[in-house]
Amino acid sequence: MKRIITTLVLLPIFIFIVVSKEIYYFAALTFLGAILAEIEYFKIVEKIGVKTFKTVAMLWTLSFLCVALWPKSLQLETVISAGFLLLVVTVVFSRLSMKEIVESVSMTLLGVFYIGFFLAYFIALKSQGDERGKDLLLLLTFTVWAGDTMAYVVGSWIGRHKLAPKISPKKSWEGAAANVAASIITAYISSLTFIQRIELKDALILGVLISVVGQFGDLFESILKRAAEIKDSSNILPGHGGILDRIDSLVLAAPILYYYHQVFLK
Repeated sequence: MKRIITTLVLLPIFIFIVVSKEIYYFAALTFLGAILAEIEYFKIVEKIGVKTFKTVAMLWTLSFLCVALWPKSLQLETVISAGFLLLVVTVVFSRLSMKEIVESVSMTLLGVFYIGFFLAYFIALKSQGDERGKDLLLLLTFTVWAGDTMAYVVGSWIGRHKLAPKISPKKSWEGAAANVAASIITAYISSLTFIQRIELKDALILGVLISVVGQFGDLFESILKRAAEIKDSSNILPGHGGILDRIDSLVLAAPILYYYHQVFLK
């Protein structure tokens, strides 16, 4: 029941922000999501037993989003260089042991690029124009969510063959196949209804790509949670877990959609 109520409350708000012609509403939502996701990531890593350079990670993450929002004013190379320099200076003045430094730098970089760098593609997609940006984001989110939902239903019902038992014991090959099928159907329906200027063949190809890559993103977050011995990244979304739990599939699928659009749909 909590899951349904949360969806009924938040989904209309999300759709309104996505379809709005004002990009700064969507940017604000993405910035908020990035901050909350990073906080959840910090807590997961701490449960694993590794410290992170939180201030550097947060500033660097938000800088990546700023590059996507103001691409003419900020250069990606500048943000990468400045962020790494800040990290190096912070490391030099830290009091961690050599082993702790190596672990902390590794997990800090992972958090910055996993969340900040990839979430920036959400803003990049929205920046493709009022109608096209809206269409791309709706295609991405609806395809991923439909696939995740069908994977859960089918996996719970007839799932017998484990997909990755060491990572996520409940996921099955039957559920993974249902995810792909549901994603293809959702992309197909989208191309015939509310998604404009996306041909059927492109929608079907994207349905497969988004589903497969999204499932890898889901499994990757499962690795982190399993290492930390937790079920959800947080309980901020009743019935859904944390922000990371909701965007784990989206963050890796977003750049796939972005570059497919740049190469084949422009």
